[in-house]
Amino acid sequence: MNPKNRLEVSDRWKELALTKTWVDIFEETADKFASKEALVFVESKARFSYGEYKKKVDQIAKGLYALGVRKGTHVGLWMTNRPEWVFTRLALYKLGAIMVPFHTRYRAEEMKYVLGQSDTEVLVMERNLAGKIEALEILFALMPELKAKKGKGEIASPDFPALKKVVLADEQELPLFYSIAEIIEVGQKVKDGDLSATVGPHDIIHIIYTSGTTGFPKGNVTPSSCNVAYCAISSKLYDLTAESRYLNLMPLFGNIGLWNHTLPLLSGGTLVVAPSRFDPEETMEIIQREQITNCIFVPTMLLDIVNHPHFDQYNLRSLKRITAAGAVVPQTLIQMAKDKLGLYLMNIYGLSEASGLSTWVPYGDTPEHVEKSVGLPMPHCELAILDPKTGEAVPPGVEGEICTREVFPGSQHMKGYYKKPDLTAETIKDGWLHSGDLGKLDADGYLYLTGRVKEMFTVGGFNVSPPEIENYLLKHPKVGSVAVVGVPDKRLGDVAAAFVRLKKGETTTAEEIVAFCRGNIADIKVPRYVFFVEEFPLNPQGKVQKFKLREKAVKDLRLSDVA
Repeated sequence: MNPKNRLEVSDRWKELALTKTWVDIFEETADKFASKEALVFVESKARFSYGEYKKKVDQIAKGLYALGVRKGTHVGLWMTNRPEWVFTRLALYKLGAIMVPFHTRYRAEEMKYVLGQSDTEVLVMERNLAGKIEALEILFALMPELKAKKGKGEIASPDFPALKKVVLADEQELPLFYSIAEIIEVGQKVKDGDLSATVGPHDIIHIIYTSGTTGFPKGNVTPSSCNVAYCAISSKLYDLTAESRYLNLMPLFGNIGLWNHTLPLLSGGTLVVAPSRFDPEETMEIIQREQITNCIFVPTMLLDIVNHPHFDQYNLRSLKRITAAGAVVPQTLIQMAKDKLGLYLMNIYGLSEASGLSTWVPYGDTPEHVEKSVGLPMPHCELAILDPKTGEAVPPGVEGEICTREVFPGSQHMKGYYKKPDLTAETIKDGWLHSGDLGKLDADGYLYLTGRVKEMFTVGGFNVSPPEIENYLLKHPKVGSVAVVGVPDKRLGDVAAAFVRLKKGETTTAEEIVAFCRGNIADIKVPRYVFFVEEFPLNPQGKVQKFKLREKAVKDLRLSDVA
């Protein structure tokens, strides 16, 4: 690709990625803006200045050091969006430890796999996650021998040989486990000089487990350099300043939540953390009260906001930049955001394996690019569309697999999937990271998403891409959001099944949805089946897990003998 067909920002991002870690950036910002508000946690009503923020990070770093955490130690975080999550993350980076964030909806089987596969040595967790999941009971179910142990000490579990200690973020104290207050107390004996681990830009800082839209969780091994690079670029593209108030709606353990946490650190802005469970009206109230200037949504969230019956009751004019990520953004949603918020969505595209972001639509670009593309490649990567079968580059306008390549080692790609060399080799070939997403480039280098390689299905020999059907169904006045999957059919191979969530207060029938499509889109794209749902299964980034929808359709329709 012509380097000119790429977003241009100052090369400051490159300098930061190659010479600074998040600890360097955070401490410089905290010293410069010590008395300025840095963090707001809506649920707990807790607020922290940058000076208080830095003090908390240092206290927890010393406490974890006293427990034996050193450079390279794998430390799991199993918590909802609370202050201890944010403080502990930076404390681990300061020690050179490797953070392993766990999904807060994990149950016993998922936790058993990820806790063991990640070689987690210390686990920092909540007793109860979001008031729903008894995390401590899950841990005891996985390691029943712990209930019989008394006093503080190392955990010894034959099923989890790496795990040595557990720290509870809650105030309650329990035998065998440490509380945050206890480790802060024992950490008082640790001297500042003891924390002088040499942490470099190319060191691993976290392993993010993501199931994506298919398969079992995979651990993306991430170096500091690529994490800093895309955040530094995004901060400039998002026009963040010390006056920015950035709203995080995502779980902090996911890739988008990780960006959101660190983005304000580059400018001295304020991070406002919403409650763990998304509520559209509460979100509008937060934007109004906290005077939010920047926010990133997944499409389903923004749809719920602009379609909300009380939308007109809130003043959202403080918003200056909004972005959409996590799934293909329907053109109808982009137009709705423009009409109702007076803002163009800054559409973006990326994936966990490629640092988070690969493309971005420049603010104020042409309506054609804003409404239909996901933008130009960011400066830390190159982008190409390759034929999924041959691996050869295809010309502009031709659909293929979206692939990226780093501009220098450590600028964008993960180091690989943790302890999965074969899968790593399948994903990164000849320097190109294969996304599994389908798209095409225009002559000017703008990227257009068309679907997923694994989500595309074939009806009577013709390829069908779900986003085409979804975009049309969103034009139905009663449809709030939709996800389309292919399900088996004896005659045609596959047919479309649509999972529809209606707008609040609306009712309709499957027949009406199908009739809306007939004669307006190709017959092969008209849904054979329609399911009405209250919510979609989502991964940590807010992407709909379509493989779960397909499994449900196959089961409910008794198509297993066809599959």
